Amino acid sequence: MAACQQTGIDYAALLRWRSEGAALGPATDAGLTAECAAFLHHEARLLDRRDFSGWLSLFADDGIYWVPMDDAADPRGTVNIAFDDRRRLEDRITRLRTGFAHNQEPDRRMRHVISNVEAWTVGEDRRVMANAHVFEHRTGRPMVDYVVGLDYWLTPSPQGWRIKVKRAVLLNSLDGIELPTLL
Repeated sequence: MAACQQTGIDYAALLRWRSEGAALGPATDAGLTAECAAFLHHEARLLDRRDFSGWLSLFADDGIYWVPMDDAADPRGTVNIAFDDRRRLEDRITRLRTGFAHNQEPDRRMRHVISNVEAWTVGEDRRVMANAHVFEHRTGRPMVDYVVGLDYWLTPSPQGWRIKVKRAVLLNSLDGIELPTLL
């Protein structure tokens, strides 16, 4: 299957990557896992500080941010909470900064807790899986928390590792949740 001409997304590669994750054995390289955990902790810190420009800089030019409604979802034919290429991520970040993202008023404060990090080398890339517990608070509203399974495809660049795909699967995505800022 060819890449989508409008966005350049190679859906066949994306779905192959997703399905290959189920067949991975245990992560055995502790150094690699520690390196990738440091990357995930850095990403979480950027989000917690609302440094969305810094967070966006972690994405490859062809990076994808994917939050499916269902773990087995195919983004071509199902509704997703988010399925953003780089251009749409830039739009999302711009809206967060403008004050016109009404579900962000007042600003939400976030804290990400990352755990169970596993990492594998796949060619020159890295496959990283982890769990996250994300807390969001907005003054005058109850605390919202999300339990998330994270799956990353990291690719090397001259500036270091970049996110080619970040897939964040919410445990309770089918239960009518409040939409998260960014996971």
